[in-house]
Amino acid sequence: MKKILNDFKNNLSGSFKFEKGGYSARKLTSATIILMVVIAHIIWLKHCFVHEDFSLLSEVLIIDYGFVAALLGMTTFSQNMQEKINKNHENKENI
Repeated sequence: MKKILNDFKNNLSGSFKFEKGGYSARKLTSATIILMVVIAHIIWLKHCFVHEDFSLLSEVLIIDYGFVAALLGMTTFSQNMQEKINKNHENKENI
């Protein structure tokens, strides 16, 4: 468990190994948002179990899966666009 926490801490730091201290603001923001979403889900599930009301479970799961799919899609789209930009740049240099 200690190794996992150390790896998580090291991953939040800058992407370059030579940087001393400091953390990536984007990674810290993402980690905070993920933590808040997990807490919100835990509170909502506790409420569902106490009141035995799971009527919104399908909607919550659709929102969760849709959000994850959108994030994965944006990453894939970004990578594809970067590849196209690099190919266009190489073609212009070869002309």
